Amino acid sequence: MAEWLIVRMPRASQTAAAWLAVDATGLPLTSVQEGPLERAVTEAAGRRVAAVLSAADVLCLEVELPPRAGARAAELAPFAIEERIAADIEAQHCALGATDAAGRTRVAVVARALLEHCLAQLSAAGLKPDLLCSEAELLPRSPGYAVALLDDDALTFSSGEAPVLNVSAPPGGFAGALAIACGEAAATTELLLYTTSAEWQRRSAEIESVRGRLASLKLQLLGSGALPWLAAQLPSAAPINLLQASYAPRGNFMAHWQRWRIAAALAAALLLLHLGAQAWSLWRLTRAEHEVDGLIAELVDPKWSSGSGSIRERVEQALVDTEGRSGRSGLLPALQVLAQAMSAVPGSRLQALSFRDGALQLKVRAGDAQSLDRINQSLRAAGWQAELVSGAPAGDAFEGNVQLRAGAS
Repeated sequence: MAEWLIVRMPRASQTAAAWLAVDATGLPLTSVQEGPLERAVTEAAGRRVAAVLSAADVLCLEVELPPRAGARAAELAPFAIEERIAADIEAQHCALGATDAAGRTRVAVVARALLEHCLAQLSAAGLKPDLLCSEAELLPRSPGYAVALLDDDALTFSSGEAPVLNVSAPPGGFAGALAIACGEAAATTELLLYTTSAEWQRRSAEIESVRGRLASLKLQLLGSGALPWLAAQLPSAAPINLLQASYAPRGNFMAHWQRWRIAAALAAALLLLHLGAQAWSLWRLTRAEHEVDGLIAELVDPKWSSGSGSIRERVEQALVDTEGRSGRSGLLPALQVLAQAMSAVPGSRLQALSFRDGALQLKVRAGDAQSLDRINQSLRAAGWQAELVSGAPAGDAFEGNVQLRAGAS
């Protein structure tokens, strides 16, 4: 889990930024520092960078997009919010967040000119942000309470699952801003208000004046300013990253390589070990095959052990040569003519056979002696030497032994 450098971008009326380094859980590692962005580069080494924009600069909305919109959701979002903003939609950048169970998708809208200006400032300072979001996205959600941040004449208000609101609250305008944020539910709103110590000293009277309009008001003073409090919410907030589509950061190969080089080296070593094991196994199998070929050659014909080519090729060639010399005297031609002869005698069956020295010994079962003789005659008519050696009744059928050889009868 990486450490973060949280940079609060300067407001329109400011020239100085504020930054703070935190660990992966949001706990501060340094104190808050302020000044030109260039001074924050030294704190960025080895850390991920998150830049935070003023809540007044980013509009948070919820829209309903077609189910299973998939990759087209980013294209459809501008059309869904076009009637809800006064500015030219083409000049706005829409970033999508999560979709809830009711099918509503969170959308953050920011002017492209402002976004590009902030990115140019960061780039000029040597900072490459991994996250760029509105500070409204870092406001915590507290069950049963509305949460608000009063800072720099602006009131950022979050209630339940509704989008975060940002309302202008200059001195003397806090009550009006709170009335806009709460709406008709002010009397039932239990408010948890965060503000800086300096803001409380300046505006305590008008803050206390609204206590009677709310169900309850609890005040939390931020002694170190708003930035450490906002940074502490980052691990659990899941803010909408404005760096989407054409503004998405390009991958940094060297940074990723430094992070994954040990795992890559182990994977490469494992791959080499696997290839080596496969090569060793293939060598052993090839050697065993040659040894088996030699043993087969010695058993079949000792002359083959010194020949060329595999034993399989030489055995196949020997079978082909033998078949060519045998002509009609082989087993297969004898079986073929026997099948033809028996198919002409219904009910006949072959009980047993043996082939030796070019002769086929058969034991045939037929319906009667005449049927068995018909088989014998068919074999003779096909040009084979067929001899009925013996025959005898077998129940309601007749069995006989026939000897079959190639050649004219």
